[in-house]
Amino acid sequence: MVYTLLICNGEMPRAPVLRHLAAGAQFIVCADGGANAARDAALLPDTVIGDFDSITRETRTAFESHGVELRYLQRQDDTDFEKALKLLVERRAGHVVILGLTGKLLDHTLGNFSILLRYIPDLRFSMFDRDYRMDILTHGGRFRAAPGDRVSVVPLRRASNVRYTGLRFPLDGVELAFGKLEGTCNEALDGHFEIAFDDGILLLFRQLHTMLIEDLGP
Repeated sequence: MVYTLLICNGEMPRAPVLRHLAAGAQFIVCADGGANAARDAALLPDTVIGDFDSITRETRTAFESHGVELRYLQRQDDTDFEKALKLLVERRAGHVVILGLTGKLLDHTLGNFSILLRYIPDLRFSMFDRDYRMDILTHGGRFRAAPGDRVSVVPLRRASNVRYTGLRFPLDGVELAFGKLEGTCNEALDGHFEIAFDDGILLLFRQLHTMLIEDLGP
């Protein structure tokens, strides 16, 4: 599976997850302070982009000495995360695996998910934190999980006629929407489950296991 790794300035997954995802990436891009996390993990990104208000002087100097591309953009009408996404659209990155999207500051976390919605037509997203793999779904599919794993589905945009099979609490043709109904705290019954819906955008959370790191397909 070909993907670009985007490291942001939020909470990182555990070190083995970070290293594995970095080793499999075609390119590594850091959004400003995400470069500090990359350096802490002894990773050498291809590009660092942002207004450089979070990257440390030590990190910047170290990466400059290794020939890392440093794209300084002073503009304040978009965040460093969005600056990185615009770059990835230009490069036609396709599948983007994001680390450090969540955690630390709740306003940044919520804002980041809002920003993601603007780029769904151009990029496919998978995200990792310390506990979950998260995937943005624009259509249904069959997904891997271990029996007993926690699975949650949160609507980013109103989703109609949502159906689950293979989860402890199935759905059969309901509407998921903020302020109306969510699909949190479900449980996988088997090695796979299925989600179908007619339209909308869903955020799928799966409890993190090695198989979900090694296989970046569904």
